[in-house]
Amino acid sequence: MDDDPLAKEVVVVVNPGSTSTKVALYSRRGSVWEQTLRHDPAELRRYEPVTAQLDLRYDLIRPLILEAIARDDLTVVGVVGRGGIVRPVAGGTYLVNEAFLEDARSCRYGDHASNLGTLLADRLRRELGLDACYTVDPVSVDNMWDKARISGHPSIERVCRGHPLNVRSTARRIAGELGRTLEECRFVVDHLGGGISITVVEGGRIRDVNDALLGMGPFSPNRAGALPLRGVMRLCYAHPEEEVTRIFSSGSGLTAYLGTADLREVLQRVDAGDRRAVLVYEAFVYQIAKETGAALAALRGRADGIIVTGGIALSPRFVDDLRGYVGTMAPFFVVPGENEMQALAEGTFRVLDGLEEARDYPDEVSHRRSSFTFPAT
Repeated sequence: MDDDPLAKEVVVVVNPGSTSTKVALYSRRGSVWEQTLRHDPAELRRYEPVTAQLDLRYDLIRPLILEAIARDDLTVVGVVGRGGIVRPVAGGTYLVNEAFLEDARSCRYGDHASNLGTLLADRLRRELGLDACYTVDPVSVDNMWDKARISGHPSIERVCRGHPLNVRSTARRIAGELGRTLEECRFVVDHLGGGISITVVEGGRIRDVNDALLGMGPFSPNRAGALPLRGVMRLCYAHPEEEVTRIFSSGSGLTAYLGTADLREVLQRVDAGDRRAVLVYEAFVYQIAKETGAALAALRGRADGIIVTGGIALSPRFVDDLRGYVGTMAPFFVVPGENEMQALAEGTFRVLDGLEEARDYPDEVSHRRSSFTFPAT
């Protein structure tokens, strides 16, 4: 560390996953220290809901973070945790208040590991003597057009569930490279990882996205994506709901067809002449390209760019194959990786440095969405 006092100012970042907890210290210049803790899945299954894991995870990360702060004589100016499934909200950096903590803790809107993020952040800010902690672009970011919610049957509503943290952060980055603000741009952002979300971003707002867990869109390394309804009905009649959920959310996609979720292995089999791998890989690229084209159509063909991000974007071969489908439709940008830790830190520093105002929870989107009803027929 140099002698610049600002370089000593850091934000503590906490990002819990299903079987891991990522922790980091970020200065305004970037990462100062990072560590990923792996958890025993069998041990975690003892806790229900997922937020019952709070004490377990906190006791593991606390000494590591405090040691890293003390070792480099750092000054903590903020704490931020990944935001989970709470009420629908607009994008932005949120001050974590009691209402947010209660909705995350109760898992009333969804039982997901990300719900632990703000709970861990709040406990850390108390330990460090700070008045506030934050979250940035929670999983529940939702500025979808109402027309995008209509599914085809009035008892089923399309939901806004994707990867808003990385999507908005990556879109902001590309907007900056174009010399514009996020609010001035229109993008299609393909977040490609274990889950795949193809997102329409207009004026910084997420206007449409396939349900990246159980819904529309392309199949992913282990998720089903959109499926023919008759086949879905047969499977639902033949198996309990829990089993069907497992099949569609973690036992589908590349895993079901080829026995692996690792795209690198799939490509090795393609190169070895495995005809089934060739066909499934071609379908994988094809479905992502089709969904990207549909998202471009939602913007009436007027987009400032197609942005490809997430772990799969680390594959030059995949990126080139996707570019072959959609690369002439709009400027094509590649930002590999999920970049969530950096996005959380940057959002917090924007508030601390007066570049963005922290939002209150719940906000106007929460109130508007809670009163959304289908028009009378």
